[in-house]
Amino acid sequence: MNKTVFYLAMAIMVVFFTDCNKTDQISENETVTDSYGDALIKENPLIVKVTNLENGKGDIAFAKFYVTYYSNGDWPYLAFSAKFENDGFELNFPATIPSEYLDSASNTMINEGLPSSDTQAKTVSVNIEAHNSSDEIIGAFGFVSDNWAIEFKYADRDFTEKGTSDYYGVEYDCSYKKGWNIVYWSLNGQKKHTTQKPLNETFKCHFTYLTAWAIKNADQ
Repeated sequence: MNKTVFYLAMAIMVVFFTDCNKTDQISENETVTDSYGDALIKENPLIVKVTNLENGKGDIAFAKFYVTYYSNGDWPYLAFSAKFENDGFELNFPATIPSEYLDSASNTMINEGLPSSDTQAKTVSVNIEAHNSSDEIIGAFGFVSDNWAIEFKYADRDFTEKGTSDYYGVEYDCSYKKGWNIVYWSLNGQKKHTTQKPLNETFKCHFTYLTAWAIKNADQ
């Protein structure tokens, strides 16, 4: 599978992964309808459960996420999925991710200039896609409240990132544990990432169809 991964983040819109070969899935004039459902997220082990999702349910067959890396002209990947049924899904995350699928936490543009307690730490962030019965990606699931969005990040060890990065001055207050972590991104211009769960926030699952614009711009 020649899978191209692209990342649309830093906003209330969800993050997408897509295959660049599927540009004919969605027409130019398709009506895109966002929808919301209830979300229950458990840690240790990480389990994401969604219920009562509204629009678009008839198209969704699976919730899925990938981890991948580039090797000798190819993109080996691991996929993890859950069946979409009864207006939702329950996705169990694997306990571990092999090292070759992880990237250096310090060697990224987003983390440039950010103090880290361990510069050898490796991580990967994943995003949950919606697939139809033909296993084609048709959209993505995000998890948001009025003020925060959620990122699912795996770390190969315990370490911290505390301070302000040079990338748009984003403030980090993150204490990662080995395994899966939930990182909260502030919305509404606050520029903060933290592993401390915000108080008095109700998180919902936000489903968005993948638009023709996103497909056409995946390789740009």
